[in-house]
Amino acid sequence: MTQTPTPPPSPEKPVTRALVVDDEAPARQRLVRMITENLEDRVTVVGEASDGESALAAIAEHEPDLLFLDVQMPGIDGLELVARMPHPQPYVIFTTAHDRYALEAFDAGAIDYLLKPFDASRLVKAVARAEARGLRERATEVLAPLIAQVRSTRPLADKLPVTVNGRVILVPVAEISHCTVEHELVVVYTRRQSYTTDYTLAALEARLDANRFFRAHRALLVNLDHVSAIDDLPGGRAQLVTDAGEKLVVSRQSSRKLRSLLGV
Repeated sequence: MTQTPTPPPSPEKPVTRALVVDDEAPARQRLVRMITENLEDRVTVVGEASDGESALAAIAEHEPDLLFLDVQMPGIDGLELVARMPHPQPYVIFTTAHDRYALEAFDAGAIDYLLKPFDASRLVKAVARAEARGLRERATEVLAPLIAQVRSTRPLADKLPVTVNGRVILVPVAEISHCTVEHELVVVYTRRQSYTTDYTLAALEARLDANRFFRAHRALLVNLDHVSAIDDLPGGRAQLVTDAGEKLVVSRQSSRKLRSLLGV
């Protein structure tokens, strides 16, 4: 008697790794709960972030397949964050309470958006659409129009406007060596002068070129083009020496990132 061979079991579909980014804790908690209750076998949440800066770090650390991203956040907003995401980029599903932002993002290339308050069926539909389009494998392709749009609407890239005695001074960005928080105000330093500004450090970080300006710690942003030497300090920290002779201390965590960035 001929026995029909048993077909091999189908390989299990890999679980999608997701990151949830929203500046409102209740919104993050609700979304994580909805994912757990309705998509437990398909999506696992690998992390959460409450702002753009921590989201960029979490994306680099976890390399998620899918990003649930709030559009409106203080500092680096959702659209700017997408333009600055490291590779490999995750697919993006925007979450927002404002139709205008959602439609702009969707039209510019985001795979989907969830208009708050959304229900479980809408969430499941958005994830299914993301899965059908390949998630992270096609993220760069799908996000390209949105990234191009965000970059084209950025302020003048090579000048930083600062107000001094009622007059707007356009400081050449290339001349800025570092920016620090001093007495709750951000001071921008060039080789010849310093300017007290109304910017937050997060706003400057979002505006300035991330390939040149490095967040050395929570109160210091450094233009690596002006760094002439790096000294090791006790406890895993580092000290940057600028071409003007300034000595700037880098936190232990940021020192690890800096060494990795520079390959030293």
